Amino acid sequence: MRIDLILLLLIFGSCKAVAQLSIQAKQIESFCKLIDKDSSLKKKVFEQEEFMDHVTDNGGSLTFYYKKGIVYRITEWIGLSGYVVIMDYYFQSGKLVYVRDEEFTYERHPVTGDLTGKFSQDDRFLGKYFFRNNKLFDQVSLGHNRFEDDEHNDAEKEFTTSAKKHLSLFYKK
Repeated sequence: MRIDLILLLLIFGSCKAVAQLSIQAKQIESFCKLIDKDSSLKKKVFEQEEFMDHVTDNGGSLTFYYKKGIVYRITEWIGLSGYVVIMDYYFQSGKLVYVRDEEFTYERHPVTGDLTGKFSQDDRFLGKYFFRNNKLFDQVSLGHNRFEDDEHNDAEKEFTTSAKKHLSLFYKK
């Protein structure tokens, strides 16, 4: 009985802390939805040869959404033989605030093992990463991804580094 009460209190206490962060994360998501709906943003597209060290077998692109020289969103699309990665970087006042990372795996034919050209509903990843002052403060994910091995991959470092690199490419050209 006592253990049940302690567990219930621990769960309630942790939910309250997560809810406070979720409010901030939801505010950022609402801001990003406004960016997505802003039809006045201009687009500038770079093909994979212009921003990638190694080109992929199914292409890649980097699309900047900007207004008056200020970047509000960057979409990085990378096509690989077995899956597609789409990362959307969002900025507020020139600072990274949100990254949406999606990975779609192609289905394989059950008998031949060949790719069907359709995306699998089971093997999908969705990650949402929220930043404040270039520091990751909250994240939510569905599925498995490269950041599960914290020893070798760091979402905060990878996304802030990529965002800076992409922004420098935009302002350089």
